[in-house]
Amino acid sequence: MGKQAIFAEAKLAGASPEAIRFHYDVGTDFFKSWLGEELVYSAARWSEPLATSNRPATLEFAQAAKLDFHLNAVGAGAGTSLLDIGFGWGGLIRRAIRVFDVAEAHGVTLSAEQFAYVRAQNLPRTKLRLESYETLALARPVDGIVSIGAFEHFAKPGLNRKTKLAVYRGFFERCHLFLKPDARLSLQSSFWSGIARSHAAAIVPSSVFPESDLPFLDEILEGAERGFRVLHLETSGNDYTRTLCEWLRRLRQAHAHALVDDKKFAFYEDFLRRSIVGFKRHRIRLARIVFERMSSFTA
Repeated sequence: MGKQAIFAEAKLAGASPEAIRFHYDVGTDFFKSWLGEELVYSAARWSEPLATSNRPATLEFAQAAKLDFHLNAVGAGAGTSLLDIGFGWGGLIRRAIRVFDVAEAHGVTLSAEQFAYVRAQNLPRTKLRLESYETLALARPVDGIVSIGAFEHFAKPGLNRKTKLAVYRGFFERCHLFLKPDARLSLQSSFWSGIARSHAAAIVPSSVFPESDLPFLDEILEGAERGFRVLHLETSGNDYTRTLCEWLRRLRQAHAHALVDDKKFAFYEDFLRRSIVGFKRHRIRLARIVFERMSSFTA
């Protein structure tokens, strides 16, 4: 069965492959001009939230710290297996293989361009799939799951809370199936904050991320509660604000040096500026949550 047939048959709850490609499949060199060589397209971790002091960090250092946080959270290391749901351009998988020496790294994405980019690197001990977590089948459970910046695409705009919860519960049920007993899932997602649910539905940036809606924090936690316990939860507005500001600075610099064409520049500059405003006004925040798998997923 071809990929398009699989997607059509599955009737994916979240953004379709076409919607994902609209935002992400516009040229790897374009994204590299402002994300950096490692192409990590999610909020960096600029500091330890409870530390009394933190040394200044470059974007590259802060992105590595973010990846290490999630890999350490799930116990990645020699002899372990890992699943990355929504692996982007492969930053976490590369670090898992090269730095943490995991025995096996699985990854799923709906972006054909990102899939081709990572597959062309011929990373050892890596199994990549161009499909949704909803249709994924693993030969055996893994020791840990990481999902960074993908959860925001799992529910379409306009769904009521009950329907969104069913979608999120389905995600966690799948993760429960993929994981070994007592294994961990480390999740990073933006979420709506300080606004009414009805208003959130009206301001979803559909022109930037088609078919995607952010969750509320309580929806994430309630979606997971039947099969996972929370080991760690941190929220931040500053981590994403600072990351977005650095991306915007680099995008403008790339445009000034004629590395980015006018149309793409205008679209993504507007997206970054609007996102910065959303985080500064506390309408959007960032969550990092580490879950531990319970013995069963209750109905």
